[in-house]
Amino acid sequence: MPSADPTNTLWLRAGDPRPGPRPGLNLDDIAAVCVRLADGEGLPALSMRRVAEELGTGAASLYRYVSGKDDLVSLMYDRVAGEYEFDSATGDLRADVLSVADQARAMYRRHPWMVRANPGELGPNGLRYLDHMVGVLAPARLEPAATMTGIAMLSGWVTVFSAQEAAGQVAPAAAGADHIAAMLRHGDYPHLSELFARSEAAGGAAVDADAVFRAGIEALLFGIAGGGDVE
Repeated sequence: MPSADPTNTLWLRAGDPRPGPRPGLNLDDIAAVCVRLADGEGLPALSMRRVAEELGTGAASLYRYVSGKDDLVSLMYDRVAGEYEFDSATGDLRADVLSVADQARAMYRRHPWMVRANPGELGPNGLRYLDHMVGVLAPARLEPAATMTGIAMLSGWVTVFSAQEAAGQVAPAAAGADHIAAMLRHGDYPHLSELFARSEAAGGAAVDADAVFRAGIEALLFGIAGGGDVE
């Protein structure tokens, strides 16, 4: 669990002088191994013992740097957050948000374990992301609480969409659509029936996952900006 003392977070603890032998590792060394393991074998492969083995040390030595698996997950997330390439905000709210969101979606594809992990603390790269997003949303002239809520909503959409995309659930599978169509013939579902009828009339066009992703971002921006112009 994250420390109850805000001055004792993982990254601040790492800078504290401690008695004992001079440390031979650093947090980035540990994070790199964690990401490599999770990318290759999935999140279940992550354990203090396994990470220590990969680093050529003992689990007891690893506890000099981290308190447990929760810290490992926080380190992993922060290392991945370092993959963002932030350009200066242009003032075009939609374009600037989509630039970040598209990068985040790509990260979830490169690191599928991210949809299952929950970091306990923000590190330097996570704060860099947060700082950039505050700047990106500045043209909306939101109150501080609304700015943070907006960032959380946008980040949440990327996470949920990426999880559905990884599971193949962005568009219903043919078997699922056939099941729904069969059920519609034996019940009173007027709105859903009309929707399916319009889809069939249009030739049952496949769902464009990119378009769905961007539509979600734009819908959120419309709400975050209070229904105003998000250009």
